[in-house]
Parts: sequence; structure tokens; C-alpha cells
Amino acid sequence: MIRIPSGSITALLSLSLALGMVGCGRAAPSGESSPHTDEDHHEGAQHGEDHEAEGRGGAIHLAHATQQALGITIAPAEVAPLEQTLEVTGQIAQDTDRLAHVNAPEAGTLKELLVTIGQQVEAQTPVAVVLSNPAGASVHVMAPRSGLVLGLHTNVGASVDPLTSLMTIADLSQVWATFDVYEQDVALVQVGQRLEVRSVAYPERMFPGKIVFVSPQVDQHTRTIKVRAQIENPDYALKLGMFVTGTLYIPTAAEALIVPHAAIQRLGDERVIFVQTGPETFEARDVHIGNETGRQVEIRAGLNAGEQVVAAGSFHLKAELLKGTLEEGHAH
Repeated sequence: MIRIPSGSITALLSLSLALGMVGCGRAAPSGESSPHTDEDHHEGAQHGEDHEAEGRGGAIHLAHATQQALGITIAPAEVAPLEQTLEVTGQIAQDTDRLAHVNAPEAGTLKELLVTIGQQVEAQTPVAVVLSNPAGASVHVMAPRSGLVLGLHTNVGASVDPLTSLMTIADLSQVWATFDVYEQDVALVQVGQRLEVRSVAYPERMFPGKIVFVSPQVDQHTRTIKVRAQIENPDYALKLGMFVTGTLYIPTAAEALIVPHAAIQRLGDERVIFVQTGPETFEARDVHIGNETGRQVEIRAGLNAGEQVVAAGSFHLKAELLKGTLEEGHAH
């Protein structure tokens, strides 16, 4: 790649955008001959195959602290199956495999409840006290698992035995989300596929999960099929009954060179990506794109696998690029 002196970066960026030229070098002023020599021509021929990967100009410098403050993240361009996406709507439900009924350890009388509905408890901590028969000794009832107390099923003073359910504790660190998928989209859905859900309660947050069940039956009225996903909910943010929107990621058979969709920026009629050339330096690179999904873009020319690109926050670098162009325009 040809390196451009830092003092002429802004001028070259302005000129390249104005004339639609990619790469380095200026047009000779009217009446002057081109300064290119036979040696320059030979060197250009040697790099002809990589011309599409040349940058638009010199480096854009951005301090590491500034990158962090702007939320800029870096990711490698990689060869992988391009993922389609399918948007679905659903509702949060209890994972019945993570539900525990707390029973009295022996016959007796319920002496005391140590928890209330909605309280979060840890496994093997006392949740009730039973006065046993006939010894009359106090016996602590322990929580069989960590979770949230969903219900209390008996009152203090009531007779209990090992068949009596005192309360229900649910582990909500993983929950179910049940979606309705239209019949025409069912062929795209398989057990094990990953998805992300979001809620209007947390618009900036995505909760990861995977498909665990696809119903074998179509609803005759709605022509939809029930699909169940297991969703990670470590801080219990998602509540039972909450409506959510899910994005299901469906890998395609063909592999391609892909980057995140947010990495692509427009400059006029061109698509541009910002490649990291050093810890604090970036260059704008023209690219030719192919297929697009909601989160990925196929790159057909202008980028190589393994190159580090700005995956999030690239619009900040675009602003810096355009700022330099405008300043150069005012200077002339």
C-alpha cells in the first residue's frame, strides 16, 4: 500500500472525493506534464491486482481513549456462512424444568414462613419452619434451588406432611419465549438455532437464546406454528408474561467474506469501510458489496479476510473524513 505524507492527507481526501478517484496521486495542473516515470508505471503494474483494496487517502488518527468514548469496536472480516434473519413476536413464560415445589420434610404443623412472594432465595437456605409430630421439634425447610418465590400454598398453623407443597420457587435465570411462526417460514426454523430477543422495557439490550422446540402442529385459525426458545436471563430482567420480539439467525449454505452491517458507510454513490491500520490509525476503503442481511454484508471486492474493520461507530470516522473534506473546500 502506498503511504501518503500526513501533511497532504486532507487535500488528497478532498480531491479524491471531488473527482471520484480512489488511490493516491494528484492530476497534473493544466499546461504541466505528468511527473510519472517509467519506474512509477512499472510499480503501478505490479500493484494492479490490489488496486481495489487501496485506501481513499492517508490515515485517520483517533486516540484509543477517543475510540472508547465514541463506542468504536473492531472486528475481523471473516469467511463464514451469510446469515438470514427472521423476525418473530412472542411472550416470556416459565421454564417448567426450572420450577421446584417445596414440600414439608415430615408430618407436623407449619410454624413459620421465612419468605414472601417475589422474594429471591438461594439454594439450601431456610424458607420455613415445621413443628414435627409427635416430638414437637422445630425442623427447618430448605430451598431446593436458587430462584424466586412464585407462590405460597399453605398458611401458618396448617397441618402439613411430605406430600404438602408449601411454596413454589422458580429459577428465572433462564426462561422460555414462545413465538408464533407463520407456516410459510417454518422451513427456516430448526431446533438449536440461535436467536436474540428484545423487549420495549429494555430497548438497548439483547437477550441471547436458542430454539428448543418446534411444534408439529399448525394452528388451523392463524396458520402459525408454536416455537419455543430458551432465553438467558441472568439478572431476572425479563418478566413472566412480557411480550418480546425475537430475531432468529439462519445460516445459508454458501460462505462469503462478511462484515457487520454497521461497518458499511455511504460516500456519495460509493460504499466505504474503515480498516484499522494501526492501534490509532484507520483508512477509508472503497468496497463492492454483495448480499445483505439485517446484520451482515457480503464483501466481493476491496477487502481481505482477516483485516480489522470498524464494526460499530464507523459513522464517527465518516464524519472525520467529511470534516477534512469540507475544511479543505473552504480553504480553497
